[in-house]
Amino acid sequence: MNAPGRNVVHRLCFCIVAILGISTASGAETTLTTAREVRSLTPEAAVRRLPVELQGTVVFIEGPNGAVVIQDETAGTYFLGRNERSLRVGDEVAVKGTTIPGSYLPGIELIQYEKKGSKELPPAVSATYADFAAGRYFFQRVAVEGIVQTVTATPDESRSILLLAMGSDVLEVRICAPPDERLLVDSRVRIECLASGGINQRRQLVQPIAWLHDWSGLQMLEPAPLESAVPVISGSRLLAFSASGTDGHRVRVAGTVLASYPDGQVFIRDEATALRVQLLPSTSLSIGARIEVIGFPRMERFSASLVSANVARQEPGQSPSAVEVSADELLRGAHDNDLVAVTAVLSGHFRAEEGDVLVLQDHGRTIRARVPPLDKELPAGARMRVTGICMVESNTASGVELRPRSVSLRCRVADDVTMLDTPGWWTTQRLVLAVGVLLLVVMLASLWIVALRQQVRRQTRVLRRQIEHEATLEERQRIAREFHDTLEQGLTGLALRIEGVQARGIDEKNGQLLRASRRLISQMQAETRSLVSELREPAPELADIAAALRTIVEEHPCGCDPALTLKASATLPPLPSLTVHHLRMIAREAVTNALKHAHARHIYLTLEMEEGHLRMAVADDGCGFDPATARRAQAGHFGCIGIEERCEKLNATVRWHSTPGQGTTVEIALPLEISLASLSA
Repeated sequence: MNAPGRNVVHRLCFCIVAILGISTASGAETTLTTAREVRSLTPEAAVRRLPVELQGTVVFIEGPNGAVVIQDETAGTYFLGRNERSLRVGDEVAVKGTTIPGSYLPGIELIQYEKKGSKELPPAVSATYADFAAGRYFFQRVAVEGIVQTVTATPDESRSILLLAMGSDVLEVRICAPPDERLLVDSRVRIECLASGGINQRRQLVQPIAWLHDWSGLQMLEPAPLESAVPVISGSRLLAFSASGTDGHRVRVAGTVLASYPDGQVFIRDEATALRVQLLPSTSLSIGARIEVIGFPRMERFSASLVSANVARQEPGQSPSAVEVSADELLRGAHDNDLVAVTAVLSGHFRAEEGDVLVLQDHGRTIRARVPPLDKELPAGARMRVTGICMVESNTASGVELRPRSVSLRCRVADDVTMLDTPGWWTTQRLVLAVGVLLLVVMLASLWIVALRQQVRRQTRVLRRQIEHEATLEERQRIAREFHDTLEQGLTGLALRIEGVQARGIDEKNGQLLRASRRLISQMQAETRSLVSELREPAPELADIAAALRTIVEEHPCGCDPALTLKASATLPPLPSLTVHHLRMIAREAVTNALKHAHARHIYLTLEMEEGHLRMAVADDGCGFDPATARRAQAGHFGCIGIEERCEKLNATVRWHSTPGQGTTVEIALPLEISLASLSA
C-alpha cells in the first residue's frame, strides 16, 4: 500500500477510536469525590446508586448498626455501618460506595472503607437556631451558645438531654453520656456538636436536635448565679419592656397557688397578675399555699409563663377565691391563667379522653370547660356555675395589640361545676322535636289530602263518564223515537199516497216520475231505519274509521255518476266511536254536497296518517266554487257550518281547497294523541 493510502487508513482508525472513546465516556457515571457532591443530589438522582469515593474524618457514630457521620473539607455526609465497632470519632477513613436517598439528605451505602489514621476534628461552624431549623448544617459539626435550662437523664440513665435557650428558641441537645454533676442549669455555655433533627415520612425536618458524644464538647462561658441571687419580680414584669433588655436567666416569682395538676403545671396569683408555672420536676402543691418559684420566662399563646421551674420556698395559706366574670370579660384577656367563675347555660356535654367537656353559652359567647370525669350526665339548657383556670386558646391582632379570640376553662375538681337551675320542660331539643313531629303530621296530612283529591278526581271522571253515557243513551233513544214517530211515519204515508196515485192509472211519463219518487222514498226509509237502529244500539268504545267510510261507498248506487272511490291506509289505528261517528257524518255531508252541487264525474275519499295526524280528504273534479263566498251561511244551507262544528268538537281542523272550474277538496286533520286521550279520560 502506498503512503497516501496508509494515511487514509490511519486517519479512519483514529476517528473510530475517538468515537468509541467519546461514547464510552458519555455512558459512564461520574464518581463523586466530596461530601458536598453527595448531599447536593436530589432524591431521584441519589436513588440511581451513583459511585462515591471520598476521604473524611469520623465526627459522630450513631451506633454499631447506625449511621457513621464523616466530614471533609467541603461538608458532611454519612454511610451506613454494618456492626461497626472498630471506628472512633476522629478516625480518618477512605470510603467507597454508592449513593442512597436517605430519610432527609442523601448518604452512602458502604461497599468498603479503609482506615487511614486519626486527626483533629474539623472546626465547628457557628450556627443559630434558624440554621438548625433550616437544615443548613445537617450532619456537620457546629458550635452554639446559650443558657442551659434543664439537664435530665433518659429513663435508662445512659444518656442526657439538655435544653439550651438560644434567645426565644430552645434547642434540644442529646449527650451520649449520663448527666454531668456540674451545676449547669442557668449557666451560659458553648457546645460543639453535630447538627441533626427529627424527620417525618415526608422528608421534612420537624425538630432540630444537636448530638454530643460526651461532655467534652461543652464549655462553660458563664457560671449559673446562686439561687439566693436570683431576683424577685412581679409576674406582670415577665418579658415586659426593659431598657437594658432581658438576659435570658432565671427569675423568682412569689404567689398563691390557684391550681396544681399532675403534669407539673401550677397556676399562681401574685398581687398584680396570675401566671402559669411548669415545674421540673413535678411537685404536688396544695391549693392556697404561698410559694416562691425560680424558672425561665417564656411566652405562651397570650401570656408569659415560667418553665423549667423549681419551688424555692412554700408555706401554708388560705384557699384563693375565684373572680366572678362573664364570657365577654374573659375575651378581653385580663384574666388569662387566673382562677375565674362563670355563670352560663349548658348547651352541650360530651366525654373526652381526659375527662368531660362542657360547652357553655353566655350572651352569645361560647366557652369550653374541661372537667375531671363527672358521675352524672348534665342536662342541656341547665344554668351552671363553672370555676376553673382561664386559658386563652387563640388570639387575634388589632394593630400591635393582641386580643383573645377563644378561651377555655380548666376545672380542678368535679366540684368546680355547680348546677344552679334545671332546664325548663320546653328545651330547645324538645321544641325541635315537637316542631319536627308537627311538620311530619302536616306532611302526612298534605299527602293524604293530595291522595284524596286524586281519588275524588278519578271518581268524578268515572261518574261524569257514566252520566254522559246514560245521557247520551237517553238522548239517542229520544232522537230514535222522534225519527220513528215523525220522519219514518211521514215517509210511509207519502209512499202509500204515491202507490194510491199509481193505482188510479196515469200516463207513462208521470208513471216514471212516480216510480223514481217511490225509489227515493224507499231509500230514505232504509236510511232512517238504519239511523234509528244505530241510535237504539249502544256504540262500542272503539271503531274502525275505514269501515265506517266504506259503508258510504257501498250505499252509493253502482254505475251512476259520479263514481265514488275510497283509498285508506293500511296502518290506521282504531278510534273512539264518537270520533268515528263525527268523521263519518263529515264525510257524508261532503259527499252529499259534491253530489248536489259539483256536477263531478269522480269523488275520492282518502284516509292516511301524516306526522301524528289522521288526514281525511273528500275531493271531486267538479265545477268548484269560491270558499270565501260559498261558506257564508245562507238561508237553509248549514252543511259547511255543521262540518266546522263537528271538527271543533274533535279538536280537528278543516280546510276547503277549491277554485272555480278545478274541483273541490275538503281536508280534515285530526291529532290522534288528543283523540285517544279523550277516550282514557
